[in-house]
Amino acid sequence: MKIIKILFNRFTIISVTIILQIGLYFFLVFNLSAYWFFLALTSAISVITFIRVVNRDINPAQQLLWISVIALLPLFGITLYFLLGDSKWTRKAKRRIIETFFKQAPSVNATENVPEKYSGQANYLRNKAGTCAYRGCATEYFSSGEKYFKSLLDDLEKAEKYIFMEFFVIGRGKMWDPIEEILVKKATAGVEVTIMYDDIGSIRKLPANFYKKLRKRGLNCVKFNRYTPFVTNLHNNRDHRKIVVIDGTTAYTGGINLADEYINEDGRSYYWKDSGVRIYGNAVGELAEQFMQLFGFNSHVRLDFDKYICKSEINTGEDGVVIPFGTGPAFFYHCPLAEESLLNMINQASREIIVTTPYLIADYSLNRALVSAVARGVIVKVAIPDVPDKKTVYLLTKNNALYLHKNGVRIYRAKGSFLHAKSIVADGEVAIVGTINFDFRSFIHHFENAVWMCNTNAVKGLLEDVSAVCAEENLCGDDLDMNLGKRLVANMLKIFAPLF
Repeated sequence: MKIIKILFNRFTIISVTIILQIGLYFFLVFNLSAYWFFLALTSAISVITFIRVVNRDINPAQQLLWISVIALLPLFGITLYFLLGDSKWTRKAKRRIIETFFKQAPSVNATENVPEKYSGQANYLRNKAGTCAYRGCATEYFSSGEKYFKSLLDDLEKAEKYIFMEFFVIGRGKMWDPIEEILVKKATAGVEVTIMYDDIGSIRKLPANFYKKLRKRGLNCVKFNRYTPFVTNLHNNRDHRKIVVIDGTTAYTGGINLADEYINEDGRSYYWKDSGVRIYGNAVGELAEQFMQLFGFNSHVRLDFDKYICKSEINTGEDGVVIPFGTGPAFFYHCPLAEESLLNMINQASREIIVTTPYLIADYSLNRALVSAVARGVIVKVAIPDVPDKKTVYLLTKNNALYLHKNGVRIYRAKGSFLHAKSIVADGEVAIVGTINFDFRSFIHHFENAVWMCNTNAVKGLLEDVSAVCAEENLCGDDLDMNLGKRLVANMLKIFAPLF
């Protein structure tokens, strides 16, 4: 019964349809290769494509892979490139990107609240992400999905005007069901509820018409980037964000989705270790804007920004600075914002760096930054899962961890846990918490979001949590090594990591 369910679910059917299309495409191409005029045409296209790739402003690892494939296997390379390598957008879609992403300028000076030591990091986020720095926001760090869930339910009950929710994964069960009932109750009472979830992220957990069922219950719900049975590299551009905004004053973000595994209620034999933050104050307006931008692009409905942004000044008395920011594919943000925000923090650290990530598939720049920090005398700690959720991806994580370990980085494993938390804290003062993994999907393909913080209560809570994960008994050494077979598989997978 379980096999039948897997074989005939929507994800499998669409994926098989796409694979058949690719197979048919290659069949036609290789059969036509017997004709000289076709070979001449493909040779010309190979040269043009080669020049195009060389001149694209993309991640060097991604660029090198495409150049190698096109040069060594021209027919295969240009076919693969046109299928997966270059995003194609209509003029109408490009205009919609500009309208929803680049017309909202920061409303206040982005860096006047930031300590001089970290003004460069704040300036980068202002200039590249268009976001502001806020002082006086109350922040709270959650070291588990269970704590996050309890607080979220309490705040949803208090909503009076509107609720925005944006998640990569929503799954019916012990976590989502009570949330849905609160949302329906609030909508009945006149609260505006708007939800967006990623189609592929939730495809194995929700029926295809789930968004329609929520609409019938009074909730405005859309699926992001629907998974369709057509070959396109746009399927790579997922909405990996996790955002909740309540009345423009309270927000949640972090690694936690709305499904039972995130609160350890799915019957797994191991613990799911995650994290999140709650923000109360004017910085929440930035998260509301991020939601409205992506919702507007996906649904073709432009929400009124002024309606949802809190105009009154909120000062909770808490010291510290908060800068929420969004990242995404280059055709939206025009720079590798996710990776560069991490690099800025790593390169400025002077005492200690602690990283938590479920997937450690970093490129050359990030690896060298961590190794260079060690050479400067900085203590660099990286925590990875002890239990994998995807075995092949875990091979890449261990392979990269082994390289860092050999170059002085201290690697820790969260014993008995799948560590899904995504964070970095430097010198005990500045941190980034959000949805960004240390991998190519987060740096190149996905829409992500995070919060940069300096000397906030949430930074203190994060430091306590990650210091516990990086306890001496969790320190790795020779146990990171793999046998020859696994190393060969990991090295092969690493070659193609930038594509997917």
